[in-house]
Amino acid sequence: MRKMLLAPLIVCLVALVSMLWMPAVSAKTLKCSFTMSYDVYPESGPNHPDVYGYWKGEITGDIDGICYFWETDKNYIVGKVEHFFEEFHIALGNGDWISGYDKGVWNFATFNFRAYGRVTAASENYAYMIGNFFFEKGTTTDPNLGLPITGTGTSFIGP
Repeated sequence: MRKMLLAPLIVCLVALVSMLWMPAVSAKTLKCSFTMSYDVYPESGPNHPDVYGYWKGEITGDIDGICYFWETDKNYIVGKVEHFFEEFHIALGNGDWISGYDKGVWNFATFNFRAYGRVTAASENYAYMIGNFFFEKGTTTDPNLGLPITGTGTSFIGP
């Protein structure tokens, strides 16, 4: 009789310990909308004190803040598609922030883009996101119309 009760008890204890051990926030995916522009700004952005041309805009949704994206020298074009590589920084206010990298593609004919990457650093309140996946997709205005180029879309940050 004791053996029959012991097995279900062990299973329940293991399940309970597993639930308590894994933080609930680690399974949450953050979804946001953004509007940003590429322009030559009079001020440099965080983490890049000598760069004045970059994407900058507002991100809203599960997190709210200002986002910055800096393209790297790894970018290249094949046909009508730009393959881009970026570093990003999202300033969330109160000193909180999330940063990382992404790589993606942008189509010169449709102006659609998509990118994926990882969160590589964050302030203490968002440190649980380090290593999480980053994904974005959206559309830009026609760059032939000149600066600023505006992009709108959706971002996801999650496990």
